[in-house]
Amino acid sequence: PAPADCDLQADWPESRPYFLEGDTVTAELSCGGERQGWDLQLVEGPDGAALAGWTLTWPTDLADGGRWDLLFSARRRGSDTLPASATLTLWVADDRDAPDNVPVDPAAYTEEWGLPVLHVAPQAALGGEYVPATVTFEGRAYEAEIKIRGAASYDYPKHGFTLRFPGDEPDFSDQGLDRRDHLVLITTFDDNSYVRQKLTYDLWAAMAEHQGVERLTPRTFFAVVYFDTVYYGLFVACDRIDDEFLDQMGLDRDANLYKAIDHDANFYLTDSGGNPKDTLHDGYEKKEGEPESGEGAFDDLDALVSFTGGSSTGDFLAGMDDWIVPDEFMDWFILVHYAAADDSGGKNSYLAHDPSREGEPFRYAPWDFNHSWGQNWRTYRESADTLNDFTWTNAVFAHFLSDPDTAAALRDRLVALRHGGPLELSWLLDTVEGYYDLIEPSAERDWSVWGPDYQTYYGWADARNSTGDWTDFDGERAYLEQWLVDRDAVMEATWEADGPPPGFLAPARPGQ
Repeated sequence: PAPADCDLQADWPESRPYFLEGDTVTAELSCGGERQGWDLQLVEGPDGAALAGWTLTWPTDLADGGRWDLLFSARRRGSDTLPASATLTLWVADDRDAPDNVPVDPAAYTEEWGLPVLHVAPQAALGGEYVPATVTFEGRAYEAEIKIRGAASYDYPKHGFTLRFPGDEPDFSDQGLDRRDHLVLITTFDDNSYVRQKLTYDLWAAMAEHQGVERLTPRTFFAVVYFDTVYYGLFVACDRIDDEFLDQMGLDRDANLYKAIDHDANFYLTDSGGNPKDTLHDGYEKKEGEPESGEGAFDDLDALVSFTGGSSTGDFLAGMDDWIVPDEFMDWFILVHYAAADDSGGKNSYLAHDPSREGEPFRYAPWDFNHSWGQNWRTYRESADTLNDFTWTNAVFAHFLSDPDTAAALRDRLVALRHGGPLELSWLLDTVEGYYDLIEPSAERDWSVWGPDYQTYYGWADARNSTGDWTDFDGERAYLEQWLVDRDAVMEATWEADGPPPGFLAPARPGQ
């Protein structure tokens, strides 16, 4: 006989199987909404869990944190079908505020409210240099190192971190990454919507998928971090842009990799102040490739900047295919322009290039988007009608926008992405809603810990207090969602009129 077919379902409080240690778990169970004619038994579950009829109860204690998979057996009464087994999953989070809290076991406490947990045990004080640590992920402990990352975030109460794994590499395949010898933990302290960074990277990936092209796409996932068995907060875990990342993206891991660290990385012959550059690679650091420094280290990048900054628009457009992937750089403009990511139009980017391959173009990878989607990097408000053409900070964009035909092609590209692509308002709102379906309780938990520090942080508190636009997590979520609606209207009015490119576009800086 065939097994019985029980689609085991549970009605949870507030529709979520998420609890805190000390809570009494309760749920009304059913087989696809049916109870009549069925026998249900709890076969395997935590101590104290009981099933009375179709009601599950379990009074948890302060040692019950973790993911729990309860096994049930269901059988149709009076039939000759075999009993069906069904699993019900719920999560009990560690109660960090309980006076007699029981520390979590890093090997067993692998998930919190559906999100993966990284347990970090540093063996020295944390700072800007790597110190030894043990990192436990999915029940396995790894030899690791950790440091605080980010120039601005170094001073945040809730730091960002970089993890390095000199030996065995954790496998993040279930989270959408590969094995990684480095993992970046992006702090959410400067984004109480919790989703701006992930939204931007996912949008970049979706733009590539929609257009059927390959892009250098940092991959991300939400993760909860514990330090020395104590809850620390919610993070966006992300690829580190390095030689391993290039290899996983299909490039040569020995390629040159440059990071744009300030606005002198503008593709012009002059710096952000309009003065002649000391070197054409001013504004960049070399992150990968040989030689690392000294003679010849930046030859290919210097040649690129000489071309982009020293060419007329006509000469640039005629020769750009030999230097860059034009569609990729157009998409870079579209990404930062639409997201109002004004700090990432030149600075906060990566360029990859393999000079050993003749004709190999420079490639772009996006980076660092705390300044995006309605706020700047200090969390001040950016209006939805903010329009930046980035010509002052990116000579490539200036060339694109200075030629009517190329500017029209760029506009057509943006418009196409707004109609049936990932710049369509419904895609953006649905993506954000999907994030919140996943992280809402975790974001509220993080905010309960870090909210007071956020609203008193010296880096932005004075200006934010003067404008009175502070929000909690719920308020910031509402602000972001409304900003997306307003931005869509601005983009339609700006880009979708017939005729020449939009009138806000400015020429390059004088003398450029």
